[in-house]
Order: sequence, then structure tokens, then C-alpha cells
Amino acid sequence: MFTLAEKQHLLKLLKQKKRWGWLNKQKAEEMDAILIEKLEQMIRNELVNQKHL
Repeated sequence: MFTLAEKQHLLKLLKQKKRWGWLNKQKAEEMDAILIEKLEQMIRNELVNQKHL
């Protein structure tokens, strides 16, 4: 299991990679998009759960 900080760092790295692909006019890989979406959801869930605990 990753900590919140680790998840946020991974998300940041994936988004930077995606941005780099835009600069090179390359289509972002589908797997990267799926991982970004899942990481964002995991981070949101963890932040909401922290407030309620």
C-alpha cells in the first residue's frame, strides 16, 4: 500500500510524462490515462476519509 504522499508523487510524475507527450505531439498511452484516473480517485478517497476519521 502506498502512502498519500507516495500516491501524490506518482500522480505528479505521470502527469509530467503526459505533458511531455503533448509537447512531442504524441498520444498519451491508454495505460497512463487509466493510472492517472485511478490515482486521482484514490487520493480523493483518502483525503475524504481523513476528514471523517
